[in-house]
Amino acid sequence: MTITTRQTLKFVLAMVALIAIAQAANAKTDRLQLSDRTLMKDARLAFEKKDYKKALSLYEEVPQASDYWAEALEERAWSHLHLKEHDRALALVKTLQAPPMNAEIGGEPYLLTTLIHLRLCNYNELFKTMKRFKSDIQPRHTAMKELAKTGETEETQKMINRSLDAKAMTRVTAGGDLTKLPRLFYRDAKIQEAFQAMLKPGASDRFPRIIALRMKALAERDAKETEDILRKLHLVEVESVSRIYAVQHLADAKKAPEKIKRDAETLVFPDDDGDIWLDELDSYHVNAKGCPGAVQTPSLAKGQKP
Repeated sequence: MTITTRQTLKFVLAMVALIAIAQAANAKTDRLQLSDRTLMKDARLAFEKKDYKKALSLYEEVPQASDYWAEALEERAWSHLHLKEHDRALALVKTLQAPPMNAEIGGEPYLLTTLIHLRLCNYNELFKTMKRFKSDIQPRHTAMKELAKTGETEETQKMINRSLDAKAMTRVTAGGDLTKLPRLFYRDAKIQEAFQAMLKPGASDRFPRIIALRMKALAERDAKETEDILRKLHLVEVESVSRIYAVQHLADAKKAPEKIKRDAETLVFPDDDGDIWLDELDSYHVNAKGCPGAVQTPSLAKGQKP
């Protein structure tokens, strides 16, 4: 089959058009990511100034397709907590802890969940969250400690190979190994710079080593963050047990008073049970069931949005 000059020209033009489309798409993605970074920066600034409502309005503009969406959800939840909107905060952390979102989160959403339940005196759900933290995060923590030794594991190598085939390093090329890789590694500037250099013909062998060193540093960071969260969870656990014990101890210590014998030689004072005497005021005990002003067992309907 003979290929004419016209056919060759059409093919070249088609390839140029495809490249132009791809470049335009990449440029658009870069602009969107830049816009998302700006939104996150502005939202965090508002959060630091304790303008939580403004922070929420900015966080809510981050689209679901963004690499910053999980972070935006987490920080929205913290904003709702400061506004005492516990039901909305719980809705967001439940989203974060659901598959596949939980593959990319650290321990902080679990800490936030326990703090909400502590405020609500919902100790049953609090201890369930702690148990889930151990089962969800422990495998990732183990993987990070292993990766922190050298910066190279079977999972990192598979991810790099997939990325080279796709000519892009993203959460998608991490595949099922995402839970055994550092959080948001694909947003690390040094990793991306070294990876782009690896795509060029005749690239130096030092670039894979740069990626390994960065992976090691990110794994060390993740492992330390998990250990810090675990220490904070222990404090929440101690506070919860202390509160439960105080309530139980108060109930056990309460005894029925001995019935006063009434006869002609005994003066019962005051005779009316409705009277209040000043010397009794420091002997009153109040045992509130649950936390005042809070919902005892908050729930979120499936599919309901905050």
